[in-house]
Amino acid sequence: MRTNALYALAAGSLCLCACTKESAKPLPDVEAISPQFVPAGSTITITGSEFSSVTTANQVLFNGVSGTVTAATPTQLSVTVPPGAFTNELRAAEVFVTTEGRRSVSSVYLKSDIFPEITSVIPSSGRVGATITIQGRNFNPNSTDSAVLFWGGSVSPPTRTPLAATSTTITVTVPAGAQTGTMCLLTYVTADKSKYLSDCRVFTVVP
Repeated sequence: MRTNALYALAAGSLCLCACTKESAKPLPDVEAISPQFVPAGSTITITGSEFSSVTTANQVLFNGVSGTVTAATPTQLSVTVPPGAFTNELRAAEVFVTTEGRRSVSSVYLKSDIFPEITSVIPSSGRVGATITIQGRNFNPNSTDSAVLFWGGSVSPPTRTPLAATSTTITVTVPAGAQTGTMCLLTYVTADKSKYLSDCRVFTVVP
């Protein structure tokens, strides 16, 4: 009787260890997404780690809306972007992955294909007062509905309204107080300009 009790206790200990080890399995980690600018219905690739190779064991949420996982490996997921992924005014979706009930702490942002996208800044460096040209797509041709935000090393970096704008080109001068750092193109989506779409690049300010 004593032997049976000890055996049951040992079996219970083994079960406890096994269960604890299973619950400590790493969370899925989302590292990158490609492409970054797409309409709903497109297929994207999510790169990371700790995914399941079983497609149905992975769930991908776009602003809380579930996409369809069409292919899966432990490091890569192919997912169809669902309708309703970009219903917010900012036209961007935060993407999380849940694998076997474990939700990723990390996330990435997917942008709709109407987002402004900078492809080049010419030149990529310049002095204060210099004129630069930003090239890309999905720009607002109305210059007053856009702004270029230069890094100024402060809470309120210098902003400059474009001198001229088309759907593919923005011309702007480097404002006083600008410093080397992130330069962002803002396209406003509300009349009060409180919300906007943006894309950024690094711009170097030379003395």
